[in-house]
Amino acid sequence: MKVATLIIALLAAAEAVQIPSTGATSLKQEAAKKDIIIGSGAINPTYLNDPQFAAVLALQFNSLSPENEGKWSFLNPTEGYYNWTSLDRLVDFAEGYNMVVKGHGLISSCCNPDYILNITDPAALRAAMTAHFEAFMHRYSDKRVDRWDVVTEALKTNGSGLNTNIFYNVLGSGYIADAFRIARAAGPDAKLFINENLVESLPGKRQELYELVSGLVADGVPVDGVALQMHITEVAPIPGVITDMVNSYKALGLEVAIAELDVHTLNATLQTDIYGAVIEEALHAGITDISFWGFTDKHAYTWIPGAKPLMFTECYKPKGAFYAVHNALANFVNAH
Repeated sequence: MKVATLIIALLAAAEAVQIPSTGATSLKQEAAKKDIIIGSGAINPTYLNDPQFAAVLALQFNSLSPENEGKWSFLNPTEGYYNWTSLDRLVDFAEGYNMVVKGHGLISSCCNPDYILNITDPAALRAAMTAHFEAFMHRYSDKRVDRWDVVTEALKTNGSGLNTNIFYNVLGSGYIADAFRIARAAGPDAKLFINENLVESLPGKRQELYELVSGLVADGVPVDGVALQMHITEVAPIPGVITDMVNSYKALGLEVAIAELDVHTLNATLQTDIYGAVIEEALHAGITDISFWGFTDKHAYTWIPGAKPLMFTECYKPKGAFYAVHNALANFVNAH
């Protein structure tokens, strides 16, 4: 009853709150016409305390994913202890508004607790991964968590090999295959993604990711797709690059998603153009799962001082980027 009461309260609050009008249909309305998932990641559950934030999130998106709350050190900081409160709040919110949830993320090079960092025995680390994956995935298996970032940022930022994280150090390069096999056993029906950054702008890293993923597929590892982060700084991907990536992974039987799109620049016109170009090419390439790394500059992170990388201002007013995304969705004709 507590969950139902919470959802009713959220719905009532959203209906009562005033948010700036976009003068347009919502992104999720346009996306639904084309069977597109349009989501926001980087959702910290505390942001839902702001009624305007919650209202815009529910109005515009049909998917959400957490910022850090699913990462190992946040969720499972000590062996056997799980802090479910924050993730439960996100999943309950999503259920209340008929949204799906992306599980982000099972393992990455960052955010690993001391009890994991101190493991040196391969069997012990695999056992810890199994326990963690099962706890996380089983808790939400009958909820709306339908796809997962299993391994995030396996490659070094510049693309010169695998990150030397705890999993690599103990298990070697095979840890990635191990992670996907453990995830498949824990979630037989879930979509399993490898999540990577900067491959749209670094040709060498793009090729390195392809070789890694094609090798996993050749070995029968249960990978379902590649999630492109798409944190863009100043320069849009070269036209055709997104399409080429989609085609190359489609040939392997895999899906490509955009997982964390934002655009970092001080030039608002350029930002609008980049958002529009990326979404338009992604849709025409056949990408049906697109998420942004947040939606309001109120909670934005940027490495360019003064940049405002998201689609809505701090006061939830739509920016040119919103209309560029909206137009791309509205004008897209799904030929698939």
